[in-house]
Amino acid sequence: MPLFPVFVNLKDKEVLVVGGGSVATRKVKTLLAFGPRITVVAPQVSPDLAKLHKQGKIKLRKRKFKTCDLRGKFAVIVAVDDQNLQREIFKEAQRRGILCNSVDLPEACSFFFASLITKGDLVIAVSTSGKVPALARALREKIERSLPENAQAILEELHDLRSSLPKGEERQKILIGEARKMV
Repeated sequence: MPLFPVFVNLKDKEVLVVGGGSVATRKVKTLLAFGPRITVVAPQVSPDLAKLHKQGKIKLRKRKFKTCDLRGKFAVIVAVDDQNLQREIFKEAQRRGILCNSVDLPEACSFFFASLITKGDLVIAVSTSGKVPALARALREKIERSLPENAQAILEELHDLRSSLPKGEERQKILIGEARKMV
């Protein structure tokens, strides 16, 4: 069954990343652009994660995961190879009402990372509902190549126009017409 896409405001939300390798690093770098407060828990971390910690961009706990690490978290990303640990964290996250993504273990996920295109405030997400992330990536790359270079400028111009128009169907018609001309 397809998953319903939702865009969530992560600004200042507490996000836990369990794991310190290349996949965890990639997830952290993706998340940082959306403003959460990230804590990484792992006995060892990549040089990039260590650098992000040194720069004050993430918190770092160099040790194994403890259940108490979930306290106060909005979401958890489990980027470890140990599937038993992934399942354990997922069950505890579910019990606490915390969103959970376990890398490469769809049955231990309450959400999936989409393949993202981000150009300023424009965000386009492509998902295969966790079935074939490589297809989502290939489609994202194709879509990305087709976008106008000035997508953020178009967004800003249309936002200004939208702010100057009264709400209603007429505003929608005008904005759709202008958007079609610009892209």
